[in-house]
Amino acid sequence: MKILFKNPKQETVKLEVENFDDLWYLSTVLREGDLIKGKTERRIKSKEEKTRSDKGVRKTITIAVRCEKVEFKENALRVTGIIEQGPEDIIALGDHHTFNIEPGTIITIIKDREHWTRFELSRLRDAEKSSLNPKLVIAVIDEGNANIALIMESRIHHYDLSREFGGKYYVKERDRRKDEFYNETLNFLIAISQRENISCFIIAGAGFEKENFYKYLFQKNQEFARKCVMEHIGSHGRNGVYEVLKRGTFKDITGKLNAAKDVTLVEKLLEHIGKDTGLGIYGTVDVELAVNSNAVEKLLVNDNLFLKERGKIEILMNSVKNSRGYVHILNHEEEAGKQLESLGGIGAILRFKVG
Repeated sequence: MKILFKNPKQETVKLEVENFDDLWYLSTVLREGDLIKGKTERRIKSKEEKTRSDKGVRKTITIAVRCEKVEFKENALRVTGIIEQGPEDIIALGDHHTFNIEPGTIITIIKDREHWTRFELSRLRDAEKSSLNPKLVIAVIDEGNANIALIMESRIHHYDLSREFGGKYYVKERDRRKDEFYNETLNFLIAISQRENISCFIIAGAGFEKENFYKYLFQKNQEFARKCVMEHIGSHGRNGVYEVLKRGTFKDITGKLNAAKDVTLVEKLLEHIGKDTGLGIYGTVDVELAVNSNAVEKLLVNDNLFLKERGKIEILMNSVKNSRGYVHILNHEEEAGKQLESLGGIGAILRFKVG
């Protein structure tokens, strides 16, 4: 995210959305009552055209909408509200309009009814910093299968490549197909490196295929192979990706990526719950009790619960921060978010037990 202008005293921030992660951050910044100003396209008809079936001409205009609803789902951010400002000869003030915000969109947010909160300003700072964070790729290699995970800020993108090698008695054909599969996988990884800022490629697997694939990498592209490290795991496919993240071997990298922290924090919460240590709790009632006791070390909240019960949740979040605790928001559509969703969408890791 690029902040183009910021004046909290005037309750105004102008920004440019640079990627899909920015949409996720922005969904927790916008709220009902905000005035959102930006460019949009409207189909305009002349008086003569209104009497005919002509569809009119699409024009780009600048309008301001008083936000009534914010929706974030599957890489799409929609803001719906009532038009308060705009060229009155083209549009009718008071009509409803929906902004479809996407990478490249420039908007101005004016919080003239509610002041910018400390949380909202911190989310903008996080979004700015996140664009500079290198991403991580984990490739779990099995015979004829490669599950490739691109670890971003708000989500983990999974890609599956597969190829049948053929029976063990057809050695030449089998070797040819294996080379083709390795080449396809290598080209796929290189393509990711060309469009994303990747700090490290982790080649993981339970058997010897990861070593075989790494040897192929080194033979074909030594420069790229030097960006890769190998990791032995006991799982396959997507489970292998999450095993790598949970281990914490690469925490100096994963610790900077929100989606990776989702996995490790929920795993720690579930570990406390499973062992009945009393240091892992979930559900709004128990979490609220722990917050009021200043017992929360880490507060985990799903983004959809935050949007639904923003007033209550933001009070809890501010209390945790005031007691030097850590607040983490998860994407409810991701695996870790789904696990937290099954616990009510909110949980906490405690400093000490609460009676």
